[in-house]
Amino acid sequence: KKALVRISAVVEHTGNETSDAIIALEKEGSEITKIAIQNRVALDMSLVSQGGECTVINTICYVYIDQSGRISTDLN
Repeated sequence: KKALVRISAVVEHTGNETSDAIIALEKEGSEITKIAIQNRVALDMSLVSQGGECTVINTICYVYIDQSGRISTDLN
């Protein structure tokens, strides 16, 4: 019976530690996402002066870049 109590305590402790680790990873992942978005915005702002990232990279562009202002200007 003591062995079962001990095993139960170890399993509970392991579960709690695992839960704490998962919560910490979720918080870290959230922070990494925020940093990635901030970096993306900074890169976009930097590259816009050079014609946008698609022009700089010179490849197929999978990112939408609003060209509505340019289109209006070109039409006028």
